Amino acid sequence: MKHYEKHPKNMALGSRESHHGGDDARRSVLALLILYLAGLALIGFWPSPVDRPWEGALTDLLAVLQGYQITAGVDYSDLETAANIVLFVPMGLLVALLVPERRWWLAVLSGLFTSVAIEGIQLLVINERHGSLRDIAANSLGALLGAVAVQLVRSGRRRPEASQGPTAPHIDGKKGTVAESADLAETAVIGEGTTIWHLAQIRGDARVGSNCTIGRGAYVGPGVVIGANCKLQNYALVYEPARLADGVFVGPAAVLTNDLHPRAVTPDGTLKGSGDWDAVGVTVGEGASIGARAVCVAPVAIGRWATVAAGAVVTRDVPDYAVVVGVPARNAGWVGEAGHPLKQDDVGRWLCPVTGRRYVESNGQLAPVEAY
Repeated sequence: MKHYEKHPKNMALGSRESHHGGDDARRSVLALLILYLAGLALIGFWPSPVDRPWEGALTDLLAVLQGYQITAGVDYSDLETAANIVLFVPMGLLVALLVPERRWWLAVLSGLFTSVAIEGIQLLVINERHGSLRDIAANSLGALLGAVAVQLVRSGRRRPEASQGPTAPHIDGKKGTVAESADLAETAVIGEGTTIWHLAQIRGDARVGSNCTIGRGAYVGPGVVIGANCKLQNYALVYEPARLADGVFVGPAAVLTNDLHPRAVTPDGTLKGSGDWDAVGVTVGEGASIGARAVCVAPVAIGRWATVAAGAVVTRDVPDYAVVVGVPARNAGWVGEAGHPLKQDDVGRWLCPVTGRRYVESNGQLAPVEAY
């Protein structure tokens, strides 16, 4: 096992910066988009064509281009079309950066609708400006090129993570212990005192709290959040966008799914990509336990201190303190914080035989007596 050490103060600052960095970047992109749209409105709604002051220079440029065989057929309308394409590339870039990755096509629609609005107003209101379908097509193509550029950069960033070997993790605290064969993305955040065993994989932007144990071969998907003092046993699979609170236990080979309608291919037979489905997650409350080889079919919520029996298949939400068993899982009693079955006392309350704590059942829900 390797030990990685970071200065607590520095790493705490780094964690906060990484948490807020995405929001800051998004605000910056939004500000740029607003400035761009303001400039676009100025260009689009100027009373006279904005290229008029440069008409002489453009005519000279055309004369030069037409002197070469390869560009001999270029005319003024071709230059105008090229300018419209370039003008709308930033819109595709900025909108694609703001929307979810799988919704990148909204950037193209934004370019199309904006272009239709500009050309329509020019046609109806501004006498010296003439809207045209050719301009709409050129503008939309520019937005498409911008959006595609963003997608290409994103796909390029994903490849190194998929192929990278074991790397030193981002440790949020004094010390973390990570096996040589574990595979941690550089953007994963691992809390102080957490142990990650052989062949475990922690994907990009996942956050694992302090004092956790991630067993051999366990998998934590991109962006998954795991609280402090959690245990993922060997080969547990936690798929994004799962959220685990503090003190959660996930047994060997248990699975938290993220696709309610799984298919490898789309209806036309092409292999599905990340944009072809919407991930749904499992939420697990504080102190809950999921037994070996149990399956939680997203989207479901496992309540606080609940227990999912080994081999159970959970298809609906589990109340706090409930024990569920079977396929599909059904309520089979109550447990306390110690994990032992509760017993009813003489007045109908539920009693933990280990801690002596008492609970009250009401409308299919259980809560400690002091909560009432």
